[in-house]
This record gives sequence, structure tokens and C-alpha cells, in this order.
Amino acid sequence: MKWYNEELTSKLRESLEKEIIGWYKVTSKKMLGCPCYLANGKMFAGLITKAVVITKLTEFEIIEIKKLHETKPFNVGGKTLKKWGCLPLDPIDLKSILPLIVKSYERALNKK
Repeated sequence: MKWYNEELTSKLRESLEKEIIGWYKVTSKKMLGCPCYLANGKMFAGLITKAVVITKLTEFEIIEIKKLHETKPFNVGGKTLKKWGCLPLDPIDLKSILPLIVKSYERALNKK
């Protein structure tokens, strides 16, 4: 299974990168063929085809985001990552989840 299709996701990737690439200590790299974004070497967000993945959310934040957006569990290797939110989005909807991306970024930046 291919996790990421650039042709279908390029506008979402460009919108996300426009917001986050200049943040302090943010780097990007590909993992499993997908663009991933790290703060201080810790992943805080990524992309799969037509969706943003946010990696460091609380249970409460997962519940709250489900009220605003379609979400789906993020499964890798048969395991569901419960603190990861996977949100299929159009690029114009990115601003609505940016506060959660910021929280995930801050948690990654402060994690030792």
C-alpha cells in the first residue's frame, strides 16, 4: 500500500509547509515515503494522501477535533496510534487545525 501520493496531496503539503517550515527547529524528512515534520528531531506532524497526521495530541484534543472534522484512526503495522489524529482535509481547511499542530509542535520541541 502506498501511503502518500504527491499528485493528490501537493496543494495540502504546500499549504502546511508554508505555515510550519520557518518555525524554530523544524525540519522535514520522508518516513514510509510520506513527508514528516519534526521539531528538535521529534515528529509532530506528517502527511498521507489527502490527510494531515498530527502526532502529539491528548485524548481530550482527539475528542474535540472529532467534533469539528472527519477523523480516522492512524494505523501502522496493524497497530492504532491513539494519540495521533489523521484528518482528511482540503488545503483551505488547514487553518482550522493549525492550533492543534502548534500544540503538537510545542510538545515535540519540549520533549527530551
